[in-house]
Amino acid sequence: MKFTQHYSELQQKQVAILNAEIELFDINPTEYCLGWPLDQVNTILNGESPINPKKVLDKLWEHFFADFDAENFGTDSAISNTYSEDDKLVLARIKKRMQDKEFRGQGVTSSSIASRLRKTTGMVSQLLNGKYAANPSKYLHEVWAMLEPAGLDEKTEEPKQVSDIKPIRIRYGEVPFVHTSVPNLIKMACEQARDRRRIAVFAGQAGLGKTKGIERYCDDHDDALLIYGSEETASTQVLESLAIQLGIGKASNYKRLQKIINALKDSERLIILDEADKCRPNALDPLRTISDQARVGVVLVGNIKLIDKLQSEERYELISSRVCFWPSPVGELPVTDIKTLFFELTQNTIQVAEDNEKWWQWLHKRVEGNARMLVENLLPHLLTHIRKNPNKKVDRLMVNSIFSAILNKPTI
Repeated sequence: MKFTQHYSELQQKQVAILNAEIELFDINPTEYCLGWPLDQVNTILNGESPINPKKVLDKLWEHFFADFDAENFGTDSAISNTYSEDDKLVLARIKKRMQDKEFRGQGVTSSSIASRLRKTTGMVSQLLNGKYAANPSKYLHEVWAMLEPAGLDEKTEEPKQVSDIKPIRIRYGEVPFVHTSVPNLIKMACEQARDRRRIAVFAGQAGLGKTKGIERYCDDHDDALLIYGSEETASTQVLESLAIQLGIGKASNYKRLQKIINALKDSERLIILDEADKCRPNALDPLRTISDQARVGVVLVGNIKLIDKLQSEERYELISSRVCFWPSPVGELPVTDIKTLFFELTQNTIQVAEDNEKWWQWLHKRVEGNARMLVENLLPHLLTHIRKNPNKKVDRLMVNSIFSAILNKPTI
């Protein structure tokens, strides 16, 4: 933005901050004009004032940030140098919020905030006075989340839904498939096992979308035999599941095993065991025998502890020696996957305040690189909040508010 010569350096900074607040919180002109003509106020906020804009700017600043001194954003700030510009902005919002009418008389003080943060009153006083010597970002966001929890805005009304447009809803069991790096790795494991007629292993942290990737592969390859493992899955349950899928009737485990081997022999089919880490130790024994005698591939998919079992427990030595594909376990999704999931599952209906690499890296850290934490924990609340506040953009404050106030997780 270009400014006329009537703006000081500090006033230019004030204009930038005020414009960002108006855009972020979708402030109605009637709220920020404060009785002045809209054209006059917009001229000042556009950097085009023909005179010194101090009078109007100071009133606007007071309206948005109460008595938080704009000089704190200058080079000679009284605020500790451990506070970034973003920290100062959060602090200014907190100061203003604590002076709002709905908080007066409600006992929102340094002491009550300290109690909720489980910190000392002195520490919180330093934090809110801009004197905290360490990095204050985490605690400032936690305080803001207390004062401005997402989804509880009193001034915002639920917009009327257009009758033929259903709101986006994300809930367990109905989440559509989104192509990420995990299905690619699972497909590679399946192809290696099928081609080599041996065992492939894919392990990763919980919540990465492994089961979704397996089910997608089976949708595309209807000759694959999928077994859903659990804590109750032993060799009998494995044989029973395969027998049902192959149309083999009731029989003893031995006879079932022989019939399964005969049905699969040299068929190029594939057996996939999901949640293999949860299964009882003998669950893998018939899969090893079937793979050997029928010459078909087997894929074992599970949590990180599946690797520990196969590598350290004597019982699993006969399995691990037959593994032909064994990539390193996946701990987190890459940043690009988090971004893809975010936009595809919200159908591009949510705008982010800063669509840049720094923001997506922060969100990736916030959800711990985990699809489940993003998809099942964060996104449903974001969609609800944005449905009530359609012009708001998602930023760190909003996300941290959800994690702190709704999901009982610390802010970052």
